[in-house]
Amino acid sequence: MNTTTNTTNTNTNTNDDDDENFLLKSRKEMLDSFLSPECDFTRELVERAAAAAAATTTTTTTSTTTSATTTMVQLHAPPLRSKRDRFMSAFKGQIKPLQSHRLLDERERILALSQMPLKWNRRKKLKKKNEKTKTNNDGNNNKNNHNSEEEEEGDKIELEKADEMHRKMVLTIYAKLTGDYREEEIDAVGKHWETIGFQGEDPSTDVRACGALAVANMVSFVLFNAAPAIPAAASAASGNANNGVTLGRNAVAVHRLSRCPGQQFPMCALGVTFTSWSIRVLENGFLNEHINDRNSKFNSVWDCLDSYYVGVWNIFYKTWKRGKYSLKDASAVLKHLEKHLACRTGVSKAIRASERVLDM
Repeated sequence: MNTTTNTTNTNTNTNDDDDENFLLKSRKEMLDSFLSPECDFTRELVERAAAAAAATTTTTTTSTTTSATTTMVQLHAPPLRSKRDRFMSAFKGQIKPLQSHRLLDERERILALSQMPLKWNRRKKLKKKNEKTKTNNDGNNNKNNHNSEEEEEGDKIELEKADEMHRKMVLTIYAKLTGDYREEEIDAVGKHWETIGFQGEDPSTDVRACGALAVANMVSFVLFNAAPAIPAAASAASGNANNGVTLGRNAVAVHRLSRCPGQQFPMCALGVTFTSWSIRVLENGFLNEHINDRNSKFNSVWDCLDSYYVGVWNIFYKTWKRGKYSLKDASAVLKHLEKHLACRTGVSKAIRASERVLDM
């Protein structure tokens, strides 16, 4: 009798563990995955280097042509500079680089992640395209058909691969914001993604501008200042089927406001915009002084970047709610916030705002 009971309990615990495997247990699990040597960013880093080299070449060519033309017209006239360029050049000498190779490597990995496409779902459309290619090659000889079928099968397997960490990130955001922790009920494509603020039926299309980094930032926001996770056994005993996953209070407040009639906004799609601001301040070195400061609470680039991102959300929430804005005001509100937050002085404001607890 005891053996049967123990076997039943073991099977129950195994099933609980299987149910929890599709969700992130903590933000640390996600960061460890991206910072591990097994996570390969070679392609993204090469693309970044090529883009930077192309931009430098274009700038050099343009400046050479412009300077030659200017010299012919007016030899001693200084080049015209905008107010923004004069302001940026005044601070350029004061921005110090990151002070360790670990931080520099972490920075490059984050920027590479912004160029990595979100690979969380199988690409069925590309699979159909391969099948059409296969039917068009039916007129070839048997040897060529055999080789093409082997290549298409290889392409099909490669295209159907989904990054497990990307999948966990997307499903964790959905499960936390909606309270639906049933993996089998979360379809890969559908209208249900609009409930958490995606504008399309497939999340990967909305985050294309900032890649997987947009989803990683949203995960950090959802988990920010969350209560300690409740073990699965304790949560089942109390009747709360949360699979040991908790939700930050500020994320709850923002999601409720995004669904409020008259003030609704696409939460996850807006998060992509805030990620673009985060990328800008990181590339310009505006976070460096907060990371290099020995008295700072930040031990990594990720911590500082996430703090800035959360602070931007908190300031947006306060501005949007107090102003009783709607979607017709979104362009003006975002333009105002971008001017004051996506700059060097705005970084300090956002980091301080990240410590606030939002009212429901």
